[in-house]
Amino acid sequence: MRKATNLLMVLSFLFVGNAFGQSTDYSFIVERSTDPHAPYPPSHSGVRTVSGPYDLDGDGKMEVLVSDYTGGGRVHVLEAIGPDLWEHVYSTPWLDDYSGTGNGRAIAGGDMDGDGKGEIYFFSGCATTSTGCAAKFANPDYKTGLYVFEFSGTDNDYGSAPTTIYQMPDQPDRWQQEQIVVEDVDNDGKQEMMFGNNGGNNAHDKWWIISVDGDIGSGFETWSNEMVATTRAIAPDLVDRGGGSAYGMVSADLDGNGIVELVMSSWNNNNLTIGQAVAPNTYFLPSGDQGTHWAHINPTSDTVPLFGILKVDIDGDGNQEVFGSEYNTGNVWVLNYDQGENVFAITPDNYKLAVVPGLSSLGLAAGDLDGDENMDLIGSGTAFSHSQYNAGKDPNWVNIVEFTGGSPEDPASYSPITQVFFPNDRTDAFNLVTRDSAGVITQYRTQAANGPQFASKFAFLGDVDKDGHNEVALGFQGQSDSLLTFTERFNPADSTYVVDLSTRKAVVNSQRVFMRVLSAGATGIGIADERVVIPTDYVLEQNYPNPFNPTTSIRFELPIDKAISVTVYDVSGRVVKTLVNNQVYSQGAHEVQWDGTTDAGASAASGTYLYTLKFGNFAQTKTMVLLK
Repeated sequence: MRKATNLLMVLSFLFVGNAFGQSTDYSFIVERSTDPHAPYPPSHSGVRTVSGPYDLDGDGKMEVLVSDYTGGGRVHVLEAIGPDLWEHVYSTPWLDDYSGTGNGRAIAGGDMDGDGKGEIYFFSGCATTSTGCAAKFANPDYKTGLYVFEFSGTDNDYGSAPTTIYQMPDQPDRWQQEQIVVEDVDNDGKQEMMFGNNGGNNAHDKWWIISVDGDIGSGFETWSNEMVATTRAIAPDLVDRGGGSAYGMVSADLDGNGIVELVMSSWNNNNLTIGQAVAPNTYFLPSGDQGTHWAHINPTSDTVPLFGILKVDIDGDGNQEVFGSEYNTGNVWVLNYDQGENVFAITPDNYKLAVVPGLSSLGLAAGDLDGDENMDLIGSGTAFSHSQYNAGKDPNWVNIVEFTGGSPEDPASYSPITQVFFPNDRTDAFNLVTRDSAGVITQYRTQAANGPQFASKFAFLGDVDKDGHNEVALGFQGQSDSLLTFTERFNPADSTYVVDLSTRKAVVNSQRVFMRVLSAGATGIGIADERVVIPTDYVLEQNYPNPFNPTTSIRFELPIDKAISVTVYDVSGRVVKTLVNNQVYSQGAHEVQWDGTTDAGASAASGTYLYTLKFGNFAQTKTMVLLK
């Protein structure tokens, strides 16, 4: 396996037949930059959400969007460019001036204005009551709302600034979502966006459906809130829908009659509310005796289906089911209706708690991963702690069950959980000093402020890289910035170690797992060693000689075949000489010469010059000196 310097990690697996097997962990890691504007800044702690697949730029190559959870509220685009080969092709600009570190949780792609140019969507903005927000709100340029980046027309380029920012009427105290869905909800031929927002107080805990008319970025587009519903009994919406903070929202044809239902989840007791899209821009939410306004489907537990809900026709009967996971238990529940049933009546006949116990606490995906024509549910495993590491256990960040037939509400319809283990060197997470029995021993293990390492939210991709195997991508979060220091004493009486002291020490942990990809094949065992190319894989060397007169060599190395440009600038940024103009060079090392002349053929003056290697949306620049 190639493990290039400063690399993003991806890991993949191949499985045998219909049974999921175990494989070696192949991981690429991110080395964080000291520059907060770089793709992986000092505050980067992983990916909250992976969304996709998309072809937002229409080039026939599929992309996934990944959230930079604490890196300034940004989104990165990774494109499948060949079998088991990905490239980081774009990053939205660093928005730390306009967002808190909790932003960039939920992300989505789509084409809401229908102009054929794909868009990236996410919300940014900090709470008015949050620490540090007062100064931001005093800034007249501060904007909080829906950030949209539209494809520019140039390969994988979505601009260096937001195409538009939709600032909604009645802005909540904060934007905090765990799920954004973009699709044609009401069958009017246009995509809408739906989401639940934890707005920071009772009045702003709402579910939203929004749309746009006109061309995004034209300055003449018009945004509309097609539906806004609160979880609480407050004006102007006086119907109590169970309380709690709104989080999940999906559209699903629950009874197979061709009319789309809205399934909305909120915090309290696995609370669900069901509405319906009845006409273009028109939605029905029950009240009075029209059906249950809400249902606490687990009234004994104030748990959280925190990371969204999932729709899938798991049994292929034409009725879509909705699955959700309990954050505290990992139990997955299912909402299931038959044709002819009242979809607004949420009763124990329609849902099953713990239909798959212990499958997922954080994220869910569904798809036929192993290609056997049976749907699989893929969920996050438990977080991996230092105690598990100390016990010699391997991380099991992914759990998988297969629907084997029967009723979606019958636990017997699902195969036993298969845990996908990740046996690897976890020294990026835990640095262990070997013990002995000579006395006091010190051990180091990393522990983040936001907890141990864990897998977050998933995206079932299908065969995005066209290698004959289906893939699923998962976000990864929780790498730490500190070490727990344990001082231990060996007890010879029972050959155990007793912790005498535990203290925390701040460190710089440069290695960050970013995203993982699982790949499954229908037959045979093999390891798909997936590779992700990121900007630091491109190498621009210092020119030689330097200083120089009259000629110098500029060397560079490309990790893949790529269209590149090499340009010389003066210190004011004006082009002096174009040495390579968007030409495709093969993978490997190359060299070009500059003879000290300009594009006009004149001799350049003595002085300092900049030379840049540009590859897609990224570039590297160095300086050189011409002496005459």
